[in-house]
Amino acid sequence: MPLEDHAERVLDLVAKIPEGRVLAYGDIAKRLGGMGPRTVGTVMSRYGSDVPWWRVIRSDGRPPQGLEDEAVGHWRAEGTPLVRGLVDGGRADMDRARWDFGGVAAGPGAGGPRGCLHHVEIWVDDIAAAGREWGWLLSRLGYHLGDDWGHGQAWELGSLYVVLEAGPDVVAGRHERTRAGLNHLAFHGGSRAEVDALVEACGDGGWSLMFAEKHPYAGGPQHYAAYLESGEGFEVEVVATHE
Repeated sequence: MPLEDHAERVLDLVAKIPEGRVLAYGDIAKRLGGMGPRTVGTVMSRYGSDVPWWRVIRSDGRPPQGLEDEAVGHWRAEGTPLVRGLVDGGRADMDRARWDFGGVAAGPGAGGPRGCLHHVEIWVDDIAAAGREWGWLLSRLGYHLGDDWGHGQAWELGSLYVVLEAGPDVVAGRHERTRAGLNHLAFHGGSRAEVDALVEACGDGGWSLMFAEKHPYAGGPQHYAAYLESGEGFEVEVVATHE
C-alpha cells in the first residue's frame, strides 16, 4: 500500500491524541493495522507538521530524534507526565502519559509487579547487524517488534521490552563482555527440544554456540542451557525449563 494511503489514517488518529498524552509509533501501528511502526514514523516525518507530532514518540518515552528540545517544551506546556517531573524531566512517563484509547495492547509502559524488569537497553555499534541478529533471536523467543525509529528498535514481550540503540551518543567500539559491566542476558527458552532447535538454527540468525564442548551443560550438570554469541560479541543464555 502506498505511503499516502496510510498517511490520512495516521494523521487522523494523531490529531485526536489529547493534550498531555502520547502514543508510541508502535501503538499507532497496532491500532490501525496494515503497517509497522517505521511506516508511522515515516508518515510523521513527511506529513506530521500540521498535527501534534510531539505526542507521537518512541516506546521508551523519548521524543522524536532531532526534535527533543521542542517536544519537551510542548510536553511541559501541556503537563505531560515526565520521568523526574516537569522541571527536570526529558522523557515521557509512559505508565502515566500513554493515551488509553481502547486499542493499545499491553506493551512498553504497561505495569508489572514491583521489582520486575521494566526494560533492557542495549547500545550497539551497527543497528542493521543488531536488528538482524537480535531480531531473529527475540522473535524466536516470542518478542515482536514494537517501535523502529531508524537507529533503534524496541522488541516487546508483555510489559517487558528490549531496546537496541545505535544513536549519536554511542561511543564507537566493539562490545566486550569480559570487561566490568553486564556480561550477558539470560532468557527462558522453553523445553529442551525448543532450546535444541534454537541452537540448530542459530547460525541463520548470526549467532554462534559458545562452550560447544560442554553444551548443553556449560552452566553445570543440572542446568540445561545454550550460550550464544552474536556477531558483535554479545552473549545470551537460553535456559530450558526443568524436566
